[in-house]
Amino acid sequence: MIQKNGSNSEHQSSKKQQNFKVVSFNLFNFIEPPAAYYDFENIYSRQQWQKKCTWLTQYINEHQPDIIGFQEVFSPDALKALLGPLGYPYFAALDEPSLISDYVYQSPVVAIASKFPITESVLVTPDENLFPLMGIANDFSFSRQPLRVKIALAEFGECECYVVHLKSKRSGMGLDTLDDSGMKGGADIMARQALGSWASNMQRGSEAALLFNEIAKQRTKSQLPVLLMGDFNDTLQSTALEAFRANGKRVFRNDIIDPKLKVMNDKTLADEFAQFSLFDSYELFQTGQKLNATLAQDEYESGLHDEDSDIAEDVLPPVDPLKYARQATHYFGNTGSVLDYILASCEFDASHPRNLAEVTDYQTHDRHLVRPEYERDSDSTDHAPVMMTFTLRS
Repeated sequence: MIQKNGSNSEHQSSKKQQNFKVVSFNLFNFIEPPAAYYDFENIYSRQQWQKKCTWLTQYINEHQPDIIGFQEVFSPDALKALLGPLGYPYFAALDEPSLISDYVYQSPVVAIASKFPITESVLVTPDENLFPLMGIANDFSFSRQPLRVKIALAEFGECECYVVHLKSKRSGMGLDTLDDSGMKGGADIMARQALGSWASNMQRGSEAALLFNEIAKQRTKSQLPVLLMGDFNDTLQSTALEAFRANGKRVFRNDIIDPKLKVMNDKTLADEFAQFSLFDSYELFQTGQKLNATLAQDEYESGLHDEDSDIAEDVLPPVDPLKYARQATHYFGNTGSVLDYILASCEFDASHPRNLAEVTDYQTHDRHLVRPEYERDSDSTDHAPVMMTFTLRS
């Protein structure tokens, strides 16, 4: 199914806008009744569905993001219809959930909505030539196919946005996969958990590496800034997501073949590699905040007379690292994890020569998870949306 861009009327982007907000949002089984998710019993009542849509509407009206990357979308038509009146004339969802039987669906899709024009939208497919080299099956496919769109941002210019929902950690070794393990009881369960967990990690890791490969190839062609948002179902520190860690790849000079790279000094070479890396926008924000606070402190102290320098620390206290502590985006029982990310290319790194904008705010909207109210939040989502504010370089 192709969700075409909405109205072509001129958008407020004609006005000068120095910042824009991006949200990654797992909607948790967004499906319009009478359709059901995974099982025929999982059907929202009309009241529950309306409550879920109202919660989403209130969130958007309160926070006013400019770009929203969605995961767990079973009903893209309904989502598009809801978002249009809220100021999002541009929408893309190119995949379809799978119909199991009658009105029961599985495999929700990703989608993206924008206040700015979407000029191109495609599903990302992996390079099959790499499968045998990576030791993965020839019939490999993404568990949910990633989406790439090109968005024309006011003042900033074009940017390529990817929305992803990587394979979950849920064990993939049930009876439908392995009907008889040769064991019973606890041994059977523990063996299935070990095998299934590793199978999920392999799938998620392969998805991450193959997606990164496609992002790098596309960036080589377009040279456009990149934002990657979504539910990664793992922490960036995990082995499975190593492809997305900017500092997760070690390059030795002896491994460099390109003659142009061979003659570069260390700083220029690092900038070149950074051009094809992705950075956690939370870390970019945290680093920027500490740097700005340090610069403010230095500027203040440089303006003091010698006899006043000893009171500088009292006037401008040092940066408190806990102030920028990262909140969890998902909870399993009482254990919280950060599973939802927005990654950015070097154009959003204030320290890189190609910098065009910087991350000036980071928010995890987790009220419905940590301080839920039944009447307000009972049909919301099990993830916390994360929102980044990017400000253009002046």
